Amino acid sequence: MRDDPRDLLRARNLRVTPQRRAILGAFRDLPDEHLSADEVHARASSVVPELGRGTVYAALAELTELGLVAAVGSPDPVRYEINVAPHDHFRCRLCLRLFDVALGLTGPEPGPRGEGFLVEQLFTTAEGVCADCRAYGQGVEDGAAAVGASAQMDDVLIGSLACVRRSTLLGELLVAASAKGVVRLAFEEHADYPALAARARSRRGGRDARRRADALGSALELYFSGSVDARGDAVDWGRAEQATSGTLEATRGIPYGTSRSYERLGVEVGAYECGYSVGNNPLPLLLPCHRVARGTSRLQAYVGGLERLQHLHQFETEALGRRV
Repeated sequence: MRDDPRDLLRARNLRVTPQRRAILGAFRDLPDEHLSADEVHARASSVVPELGRGTVYAALAELTELGLVAAVGSPDPVRYEINVAPHDHFRCRLCLRLFDVALGLTGPEPGPRGEGFLVEQLFTTAEGVCADCRAYGQGVEDGAAAVGASAQMDDVLIGSLACVRRSTLLGELLVAASAKGVVRLAFEEHADYPALAARARSRRGGRDARRRADALGSALELYFSGSVDARGDAVDWGRAEQATSGTLEATRGIPYGTSRSYERLGVEVGAYECGYSVGNNPLPLLLPCHRVARGTSRLQAYVGGLERLQHLHQFETEALGRRV
Protein backbone atom coordinates (compact mmCIF):
# COMPACT_ATOMS: atom_id res chain seq x y z
CA MET A 1 0.00 0.00 0.00
CA ARG A 2 1.76 3.14 -1.22
CA ASP A 3 -0.47 5.68 0.52
CA ASP A 4 -0.56 5.90 4.28
CA PRO A 5 -3.70 4.08 5.51
CA ARG A 6 -4.38 7.01 7.84
CA ASP A 7 -4.58 9.43 4.92
CA LEU A 8 -6.85 7.11 2.95
CA LEU A 9 -9.24 6.72 5.86
CA ARG A 10 -9.35 10.43 6.63
CA ALA A 11 -10.05 11.21 2.97
CA ARG A 12 -13.24 9.11 3.29
CA ASN A 13 -14.17 10.72 6.64
CA LEU A 14 -13.58 7.41 8.43
CA ARG A 15 -12.26 7.24 11.96
CA VAL A 16 -8.65 6.03 12.00
CA THR A 17 -8.64 2.90 14.16
CA PRO A 18 -5.85 0.35 14.69
CA GLN A 19 -8.06 -2.31 13.08
CA ARG A 20 -8.69 -0.34 9.88
CA ARG A 21 -5.04 0.69 9.64
CA ALA A 22 -3.91 -2.91 10.04
CA ILE A 23 -6.36 -4.18 7.42
CA LEU A 24 -5.34 -1.59 4.83
CA GLY A 25 -1.72 -2.10 5.77
CA ALA A 26 -2.01 -5.80 4.94
CA PHE A 27 -1.92 -4.92 1.23
CA ARG A 28 1.56 -4.42 -0.22
CA ASP A 29 0.46 -3.09 -3.63
CA LEU A 30 2.00 -5.93 -5.61
CA PRO A 31 0.58 -6.68 -9.11
CA ASP A 32 -0.05 -10.37 -8.36
CA GLU A 33 -1.52 -9.81 -4.90
CA HIS A 34 -5.22 -10.65 -4.54
CA LEU A 35 -5.79 -11.56 -0.91
CA SER A 36 -8.58 -13.61 0.59
CA ALA A 37 -10.26 -12.33 3.75
CA ASP A 38 -8.41 -14.99 5.73
CA GLU A 39 -5.09 -13.84 4.30
CA VAL A 40 -5.91 -10.25 5.21
CA HIS A 41 -6.80 -11.42 8.72
CA ALA A 42 -3.55 -13.34 9.07
CA ARG A 43 -1.46 -10.30 8.15
CA ALA A 44 -3.50 -7.74 10.05
CA SER A 45 -3.69 -9.82 13.23
CA SER A 46 0.11 -9.85 13.39
CA VAL A 47 -0.22 -6.11 14.04
CA VAL A 48 -3.46 -6.19 16.07
CA PRO A 49 -3.52 -9.66 17.72
CA GLU A 50 -7.06 -9.31 19.08
CA LEU A 51 -8.51 -8.63 15.60
CA GLY A 52 -11.40 -11.03 14.87
CA ARG A 53 -12.37 -12.52 11.52
CA GLY A 54 -15.82 -10.96 11.74
CA THR A 55 -14.28 -7.52 12.09
CA VAL A 56 -12.11 -8.14 9.01
CA TYR A 57 -15.10 -9.27 6.89
CA ALA A 58 -17.16 -6.25 7.98
CA ALA A 59 -14.30 -3.83 7.40
CA LEU A 60 -13.52 -5.24 3.95
CA ALA A 61 -17.16 -4.85 2.93
CA GLU A 62 -17.12 -1.24 4.17
CA LEU A 63 -13.82 -0.43 2.45
CA THR A 64 -15.05 -2.00 -0.79
CA GLU A 65 -18.21 0.11 -0.75
CA LEU A 66 -16.08 3.23 -0.24
CA GLY A 67 -13.74 2.32 -3.08
CA LEU A 68 -10.61 1.81 -0.99
CA VAL A 69 -10.32 -1.85 -1.97
CA ALA A 70 -11.84 -3.84 -4.83
CA ALA A 71 -13.53 -7.24 -4.55
CA VAL A 72 -12.68 -9.67 -7.35
CA GLY A 73 -14.57 -12.90 -7.97
CA SER A 74 -17.83 -14.25 -6.63
CA PRO A 75 -18.56 -15.69 -3.20
CA ASP A 76 -21.15 -18.00 -4.71
CA PRO A 77 -20.54 -21.74 -5.08
CA VAL A 78 -19.63 -23.07 -8.52
CA ARG A 79 -22.58 -23.13 -10.92
CA TYR A 80 -23.01 -25.85 -13.55
CA GLU A 81 -24.69 -25.79 -16.97
CA ILE A 82 -25.02 -28.08 -19.99
CA ASN A 83 -23.94 -25.41 -22.49
CA VAL A 84 -20.29 -26.41 -22.76
CA ALA A 85 -19.42 -24.10 -25.66
CA PRO A 86 -17.43 -20.98 -24.70
CA HIS A 87 -19.83 -18.12 -24.02
CA ASP A 88 -20.22 -14.99 -21.95
CA HIS A 89 -22.25 -14.65 -18.76
CA PHE A 90 -24.10 -11.94 -16.91
CA ARG A 91 -24.38 -12.19 -13.14
CA CYS A 92 -27.08 -10.24 -11.36
CA ARG A 93 -25.66 -8.77 -8.16
CA LEU A 94 -29.14 -8.74 -6.60
CA CYS A 95 -30.73 -12.13 -7.31
CA LEU A 96 -27.27 -13.75 -7.91
CA ARG A 97 -28.49 -15.64 -10.97
CA LEU A 98 -26.27 -16.24 -14.01
CA PHE A 99 -27.52 -15.60 -17.55
CA ASP A 100 -26.00 -16.54 -20.91
CA VAL A 101 -25.33 -13.36 -22.89
CA ALA A 102 -23.47 -12.41 -26.06
CA LEU A 103 -20.86 -9.80 -25.17
CA GLY A 104 -18.53 -10.75 -28.01
CA LEU A 105 -15.60 -11.10 -25.64
CA THR A 106 -15.24 -14.82 -25.04
CA GLY A 107 -13.05 -17.03 -27.25
CA PRO A 108 -9.41 -17.76 -28.07
CA GLU A 109 -7.15 -14.78 -27.42
CA PRO A 110 -3.46 -14.19 -28.12
CA GLY A 111 -2.74 -13.16 -24.55
CA PRO A 112 -1.10 -10.09 -23.04
CA ARG A 113 1.86 -9.10 -25.16
CA GLY A 114 5.29 -8.88 -23.56
CA GLU A 115 4.04 -10.38 -20.29
CA GLY A 116 4.97 -13.98 -20.93
CA PHE A 117 1.37 -15.18 -20.42
CA LEU A 118 -0.35 -17.61 -22.76
CA VAL A 119 -4.13 -17.19 -22.68
CA GLU A 120 -5.81 -20.26 -24.17
CA GLN A 121 -9.42 -19.29 -23.49
CA LEU A 122 -11.15 -16.18 -22.24
CA PHE A 123 -14.43 -16.35 -20.30
CA THR A 124 -16.13 -13.09 -19.49
CA THR A 125 -18.74 -12.46 -16.80
CA ALA A 126 -20.42 -9.08 -16.69
CA GLU A 127 -22.14 -8.01 -13.47
CA GLY A 128 -25.03 -5.68 -12.81
CA VAL A 129 -28.80 -5.85 -12.37
CA CYS A 130 -30.76 -8.28 -14.53
CA ALA A 131 -33.87 -7.36 -16.54
CA ASP A 132 -36.17 -9.26 -14.16
CA CYS A 133 -34.90 -7.45 -11.06
CA ARG A 134 -35.26 -4.10 -12.80
CA ALA A 135 -38.79 -4.95 -13.94
CA TYR A 136 -39.77 -6.21 -10.49
CA GLY A 137 -38.48 -3.05 -8.82
CA GLN A 138 -40.38 -0.86 -11.27
CA GLY A 139 -43.53 -2.92 -10.68
CA VAL A 140 -43.34 -2.43 -6.90
CA GLU A 141 -42.84 1.32 -7.30
CA ASP A 142 -45.73 1.64 -9.77
CA GLY A 143 -48.04 -0.49 -7.64
CA ALA A 144 -47.31 1.47 -4.47
CA ALA A 145 -47.78 4.78 -6.29
CA ALA A 146 -51.15 3.68 -7.66
CA VAL A 147 -52.55 3.05 -4.17
CA GLY A 148 -51.85 6.63 -3.18
CA ALA A 149 -52.96 8.15 -6.49
CA SER A 150 -56.36 6.54 -7.03
CA ALA A 151 -58.98 4.70 -4.99
CA GLN A 152 -58.75 0.92 -5.23
CA MET A 153 -62.43 0.40 -4.33
CA ASP A 154 -65.58 2.05 -5.64
CA ASP A 155 -68.30 3.56 -3.47
CA VAL A 156 -70.70 0.68 -4.12
CA LEU A 157 -68.24 -1.88 -2.74
CA ILE A 158 -67.32 0.30 0.23
CA GLY A 159 -71.03 0.73 1.00
CA SER A 160 -71.40 -3.03 1.35
CA LEU A 161 -68.61 -3.44 3.91
CA ALA A 162 -68.09 -2.96 7.62
CA CYS A 163 -65.11 -0.76 8.47
CA VAL A 164 -63.17 -0.43 11.72
CA ARG A 165 -60.45 2.09 12.51
CA ARG A 166 -57.40 0.82 14.43
CA SER A 167 -54.45 2.66 15.96
CA THR A 168 -51.24 0.68 15.46
CA LEU A 169 -47.49 1.15 15.72
CA LEU A 170 -47.62 2.06 12.02
CA GLY A 171 -50.27 4.73 12.50
CA GLU A 172 -54.00 4.70 11.78
CA LEU A 173 -55.21 1.67 9.83
CA LEU A 174 -58.66 1.02 8.35
CA VAL A 175 -59.93 -2.57 8.29
CA ALA A 176 -62.76 -3.27 5.82
CA ALA A 177 -64.54 -6.62 5.71
CA SER A 178 -67.51 -8.41 4.22
CA ALA A 179 -69.41 -11.28 5.79
CA LYS A 180 -66.97 -13.67 4.05
CA GLY A 181 -63.69 -12.10 5.13
CA VAL A 182 -61.36 -9.11 5.06
CA VAL A 183 -61.32 -7.06 1.85
CA ARG A 184 -59.05 -4.08 2.52
CA LEU A 185 -56.45 -2.68 4.93
CA ALA A 186 -55.72 0.98 4.22
CA PHE A 187 -53.15 3.41 5.57
CA GLU A 188 -53.91 7.12 5.91
CA GLU A 189 -52.04 8.06 2.72
CA HIS A 190 -54.10 5.71 0.54
CA ALA A 191 -56.56 7.35 -1.83
CA ASP A 192 -59.58 5.39 -0.60
CA TYR A 193 -58.82 5.97 3.10
CA PRO A 194 -61.25 8.94 3.47
CA ALA A 195 -64.19 6.93 2.10
CA LEU A 196 -63.34 3.97 4.33
CA ALA A 197 -62.97 6.28 7.35
CA ALA A 198 -66.41 7.75 6.67
CA ARG A 199 -67.84 4.25 6.49
CA ALA A 200 -66.19 3.40 9.82
CA ARG A 201 -67.73 6.49 11.46
CA SER A 202 -71.18 5.44 10.27
CA ARG A 203 -70.79 2.09 12.07
CA ARG A 204 -72.78 0.46 9.28
CA GLY A 205 -72.31 -3.05 7.95
CA GLY A 206 -73.75 -6.47 8.66
CA ARG A 207 -73.13 -8.27 11.91
CA ASP A 208 -70.92 -10.94 10.32
CA ALA A 209 -68.94 -8.31 8.45
CA ARG A 210 -68.31 -6.33 11.64
CA ARG A 211 -67.27 -9.52 13.38
CA ARG A 212 -64.72 -10.18 10.61
CA ALA A 213 -63.34 -6.64 10.85
CA ASP A 214 -63.15 -6.76 14.66
CA ALA A 215 -61.42 -10.16 14.56
CA LEU A 216 -58.64 -8.91 12.32
CA GLY A 217 -58.30 -5.78 14.43
CA SER A 218 -57.70 -7.96 17.47
CA ALA A 219 -55.23 -10.09 15.51
CA LEU A 220 -53.29 -6.95 14.54
CA GLU A 221 -53.05 -5.97 18.20
CA LEU A 222 -51.54 -9.39 18.97
CA TYR A 223 -49.19 -9.03 16.01
CA PHE A 224 -47.87 -5.69 17.23
CA SER A 225 -47.38 -7.18 20.67
CA GLY A 226 -44.91 -9.55 18.99
CA SER A 227 -46.82 -12.71 19.88
CA VAL A 228 -48.30 -14.01 16.61
CA ASP A 229 -48.41 -13.37 12.90
CA ALA A 230 -51.18 -11.16 11.47
CA ARG A 231 -53.35 -13.98 10.17
CA GLY A 232 -56.43 -13.33 12.26
CA ASP A 233 -59.16 -13.95 9.74
CA ALA A 234 -60.09 -15.17 6.29
CA VAL A 235 -59.78 -13.09 3.14
CA ASP A 236 -62.79 -12.47 0.91
CA TRP A 237 -60.86 -13.29 -2.25
CA GLY A 238 -63.87 -12.58 -4.43
CA ARG A 239 -63.89 -8.90 -3.46
CA ALA A 240 -60.18 -8.35 -2.78
CA GLU A 241 -59.56 -8.60 -6.51
CA GLN A 242 -56.02 -7.21 -6.54
CA ALA A 243 -54.94 -9.98 -4.15
CA THR A 244 -55.89 -12.86 -6.44
CA SER A 245 -52.80 -12.97 -8.68
CA GLY A 246 -51.24 -15.74 -6.58
CA THR A 247 -48.24 -13.59 -5.72
CA LEU A 248 -49.76 -12.20 -2.56
CA GLU A 249 -51.12 -15.56 -1.48
CA ALA A 250 -47.57 -16.90 -1.79
CA THR A 251 -46.28 -14.31 0.68
CA ARG A 252 -48.13 -16.15 3.44
CA GLY A 253 -45.53 -18.89 3.17
CA ILE A 254 -42.66 -16.57 4.17
CA PRO A 255 -41.80 -17.15 7.84
CA TYR A 256 -42.09 -14.35 10.36
CA GLY A 257 -39.02 -12.12 10.55
CA THR A 258 -37.45 -13.48 7.36
CA SER A 259 -37.46 -12.54 3.68
CA ARG A 260 -37.71 -14.36 0.35
CA SER A 261 -36.73 -13.08 -3.06
CA TYR A 262 -39.53 -12.48 -5.54
CA GLU A 263 -38.30 -15.09 -8.04
CA ARG A 264 -38.49 -17.76 -5.33
CA LEU A 265 -42.17 -17.27 -4.52
CA GLY A 266 -43.10 -20.07 -6.93
CA VAL A 267 -45.66 -18.08 -8.93
CA GLU A 268 -45.85 -18.09 -12.72
CA VAL A 269 -46.19 -14.40 -13.45
CA GLY A 270 -43.83 -11.91 -15.04
CA ALA A 271 -41.40 -9.98 -12.87
CA TYR A 272 -43.21 -6.66 -13.40
CA GLU A 273 -46.62 -8.19 -12.63
CA CYS A 274 -45.19 -9.81 -9.51
CA GLY A 275 -43.76 -6.47 -8.37
CA TYR A 276 -46.97 -4.59 -9.10
CA SER A 277 -48.97 -7.05 -6.99
CA VAL A 278 -46.54 -6.62 -4.10
CA GLY A 279 -46.56 -2.83 -4.36
CA ASN A 280 -50.35 -2.65 -4.78
CA ASN A 281 -51.15 -5.07 -1.94
CA PRO A 282 -54.71 -4.34 -0.68
CA LEU A 283 -54.10 -6.36 2.48
CA PRO A 284 -50.70 -5.38 3.94
CA LEU A 285 -49.69 -7.22 7.13
CA LEU A 286 -52.36 -9.84 6.51
CA LEU A 287 -50.53 -10.74 3.29
CA PRO A 288 -46.94 -9.92 4.34
CA CYS A 289 -45.54 -8.33 1.19
CA HIS A 290 -42.97 -6.56 3.38
CA ARG A 291 -41.10 -9.89 3.55
CA VAL A 292 -40.57 -10.06 -0.21
CA ALA A 293 -37.05 -9.02 -1.23
CA ARG A 294 -35.33 -8.41 -4.54
CA GLY A 295 -32.54 -10.93 -4.32
CA THR A 296 -30.17 -9.88 -1.55
CA SER A 297 -31.56 -6.36 -1.27
CA ARG A 298 -34.65 -4.72 0.20
CA LEU A 299 -36.56 -2.40 -2.07
CA GLN A 300 -37.07 1.21 -1.06
CA ALA A 301 -40.79 1.08 -1.89
CA TYR A 302 -43.78 -0.27 0.03
CA VAL A 303 -47.55 0.05 -0.08
CA GLY A 304 -47.38 1.80 3.30
CA GLY A 305 -44.29 3.91 2.59
CA LEU A 306 -40.58 3.45 3.22
CA GLU A 307 -40.68 4.48 6.89
CA ARG A 308 -43.28 1.82 7.70
CA LEU A 309 -41.33 -0.79 5.75
CA GLN A 310 -38.17 -0.10 7.74
CA HIS A 311 -40.16 -0.17 10.96
CA LEU A 312 -41.69 -3.55 10.09
CA HIS A 313 -38.30 -5.10 9.32
CA GLN A 314 -36.85 -3.85 12.60
CA PHE A 315 -39.95 -4.82 14.57
CA GLU A 316 -40.10 -8.41 13.28
CA THR A 317 -36.37 -8.95 13.69
CA GLU A 318 -36.45 -7.77 17.30
CA ALA A 319 -39.66 -9.65 18.09
CA LEU A 320 -38.23 -12.86 16.63
CA GLY A 321 -35.10 -12.41 18.72
CA ARG A 322 -37.21 -12.09 21.87
CA ARG A 323 -39.03 -15.32 21.04
CA VAL A 324 -35.77 -17.22 20.64
